[in-house]
Amino acid sequence: MEPKYKITTQYNEEEIIRYNRAILFKEGRLKRSIIMINVALIVMLIYSLIISNWLLAAIWLVLLPIFNWYFFKGIDKKAARQFRQNKLINGQAFELAFYDDHYEGASELGNSTIPFTKLHSIIETPSNFYLMEAPMTGTIINKVNCPDGFIDYIHDIKNQYKI
Repeated sequence: MEPKYKITTQYNEEEIIRYNRAILFKEGRLKRSIIMINVALIVMLIYSLIISNWLLAAIWLVLLPIFNWYFFKGIDKKAARQFRQNKLINGQAFELAFYDDHYEGASELGNSTIPFTKLHSIIETPSNFYLMEAPMTGTIINKVNCPDGFIDYIHDIKNQYKI
């Protein structure tokens, strides 16, 4: 049987960072935690201003952007470090073939067949699709590499299998 679509994808550090951000922020607990910490810092800042404790207010004012910068950069640095340490996918080309009810992945490391019924979810971002086999494990497809009609095909798969 001939595949409907064939895509070659190669993972690089930037793709892994985007993938990591997408799956972490899809997870509601992480977003909720960031919002709660930011709200707590803002409340402490406002309280410090109300009681006229300018030193404490200055500390909260400095901590707020530092926390956000450190949190987001920390996530990106950790994803980049893990990618560089993973010799299996670093620079590896993956050939993906899409059929009516499954897709197949092939590389120097081996082959796999994944039925669409076994997918956990399909995450779409402005630049990529992530076919998630589990909550934190998936296949990256860069939209730039997608052939004509593939985006509609993947939307149909997502609706058909309710993923």
